[in-house]
Amino acid sequence: MSLKKLGGETIVYGFSNILGRMLNFVLVTYFITRLMPAEEYGIVGGLMFYTALLIAVLVFRMDTVVFRYASRDAYSTAAVFRKAQRVVLVSVVSVLGLMLLFAPQLADWLKYPDRLVYVQLVIFTVAFDALSAVPLARLRLEQRAWFFVFVNLGNVLVNILLIFLLLYVWRWNAAYVTEHWGFTYDENYQVGYYLLCIALASAFRYVFLLVDGFRRYGKQTGATPSLRTMLAYSLPLTVVGVAGIINFLIAPELIKFWHGGTVTDNLRFSGYFNAATKLAVFLNLFITAYNYAAEPFFFRQAGNDVKTADRKIYADAARAYSIIATLASAGILLFLPWLERFIDAEERAGLYVLPLLLAANFFFGLYSNLSVAYKLTDKTIYGGAMAAVGSAIVIAGGVLFIPDYGIMAMAWSMLACFVVMCFLAWLVSRRFFPVDYPWGRIVLYAVLASVAVYLGDVAQDAMLVRGAIFVALLVAFGLMERDWIRRTFLAA
Repeated sequence: MSLKKLGGETIVYGFSNILGRMLNFVLVTYFITRLMPAEEYGIVGGLMFYTALLIAVLVFRMDTVVFRYASRDAYSTAAVFRKAQRVVLVSVVSVLGLMLLFAPQLADWLKYPDRLVYVQLVIFTVAFDALSAVPLARLRLEQRAWFFVFVNLGNVLVNILLIFLLLYVWRWNAAYVTEHWGFTYDENYQVGYYLLCIALASAFRYVFLLVDGFRRYGKQTGATPSLRTMLAYSLPLTVVGVAGIINFLIAPELIKFWHGGTVTDNLRFSGYFNAATKLAVFLNLFITAYNYAAEPFFFRQAGNDVKTADRKIYADAARAYSIIATLASAGILLFLPWLERFIDAEERAGLYVLPLLLAANFFFGLYSNLSVAYKLTDKTIYGGAMAAVGSAIVIAGGVLFIPDYGIMAMAWSMLACFVVMCFLAWLVSRRFFPVDYPWGRIVLYAVLASVAVYLGDVAQDAMLVRGAIFVALLVAFGLMERDWIRRTFLAA
């Protein structure tokens, strides 16, 4: 199984991911950052953290369990899917049902005592997203990339349509809607309308996945690993998932509690940081698309015998990732004078942390490559330990340094987190799954990209000059790696 297959799948997943995020960024972020004050946008960032955190807990990494066991000849693919989904269903019903009962207390703890509906909508969104995780993993393992694209783009388009109807059409025709339909638009609940759109779009996606699952597999049965085996494999990965959410998304909440001002003032700075992460999302787009394709690809590549797996493919995958990621990071910073126009002028106050956030995202992508060592060799306990170390760095850095250094402390903490995790993952890889990664090349890519960004800063806002610098960087990478690209991706 060649790296060309991984590249092809990454392009397809990248198409859906990039198009979806671009639509969301251009249409939603542009609109929302102008509609909501920075403090309300800070609320959105905080709630998205809890949404992602709950999903990571409830899914219990059953998606990766599917990749690990459904790709083995000893087990029935359909039966593994069904068993993994039952685990998620039980966790969703039990945990979220309890949370709904105590939603008022949760709203008080989050400092939104008069916004109970925010908590309830987040819970419903979490339920539908968690229940969608295993079916989406099934599509990836089955290599049904285009149906995956259809489902996820449908989710994005429904979300955008609902946002347009609720926050634009209804807002500017409030009197007419109230007179003829009886619904009153409340400007104090704009975050609530936004969360409602997300919840309904998540429900739409889950219904499609549910129907597809019943149509293809019905009640098929077969051999599966024991529940104990599945949980023993997934528990450390759940720690990894939870820690990953903390490492990426806890920043707005730490800023809200530790920045030193009132809750409203702190939420404003949370909004600044959240806006900067929206620009860093352009790099995260590729990382997400790459991981969508890479994780099932790596498990299929290893098959039933990890010892005989072709290690060179893993090195080439890291090399390909590093080329694209450094180019993407340089492109974001070089074209920042244009990209920042999609964010309201008030939220641009935090964009000085963007280079650090891009560097953190880059190291996270490298960590994703290195983490294949403990996933393929069933040493997932090491993944949990590394993720816990990373979370400790992020939380400690935020709590200790945000009062003195503001949101810059949070950006440095995230970067330090992923650098340390990369180093630890490399040590684990050397012991259990040695791969000859091209570290010299990776460092060279980063240096060239950094030089290009520096030259762009010298050019200031001269976009033609910045564009020429980026083209020169592309040419330099192409000339430097033309033989490897031809041999890896273009050879028959």
